[in-house]
Amino acid sequence: MTPPPLPFAAALLAGGRSTRMKQDKALLHWHGQDLWQAQLHKLQSIGAERVLLSCRSEQPLYVSPSEGVEVVHDPEDVDEGPLGAITRCLELVQMPLLVLAVDMPWMTAAFLREHLVPHAEPVTGCFFRGPHGDETLSGLYVPAMLPLMQKALCEKHLALQPIIEAAVHSGLAVTHPLEEAQMPFFHNVNTPHDLKH
Repeated sequence: MTPPPLPFAAALLAGGRSTRMKQDKALLHWHGQDLWQAQLHKLQSIGAERVLLSCRSEQPLYVSPSEGVEVVHDPEDVDEGPLGAITRCLELVQMPLLVLAVDMPWMTAAFLREHLVPHAEPVTGCFFRGPHGDETLSGLYVPAMLPLMQKALCEKHLALQPIIEAAVHSGLAVTHPLEEAQMPFFHNVNTPHDLKH
């Protein structure tokens, strides 16, 4: 029997610029609702103590106060990519943070609940490694990783892969090989062609 989850937060990353899609991916139509809403509902269903929506201030992503979702806006004057967004959210919650990108529509709540929600101490970062390296935009980040992330931001090194590799090397995170049956969960929607197929 799986033990109950330890306290954690969850953040939806919806602030990407969507340059290849040529429209805001967060607003794509997905099974009767906007994609960002579908993804947010997944995070709301997995038992997180806090649910965050990371986005740009100009995006029309509106949540009702009754939903209990905390909106974290990207700064308007700098583009720090996903690293900046995850760091801001992790600094805010100061607890394990399950991250999900808005453009992973095939990710399931069941997979997140089974593989990324923390159930045992000590809680370390948790990521999956596929053919192209670590899957950085659906994983569990922990506050112990913040110094690595903050240092990279200060030095304008915005890639997440080296941070995860350093965290694994330091014992702050673990990676698991991605099984073939799990790979579709991590597929991104980057172009209109991706959405159709």
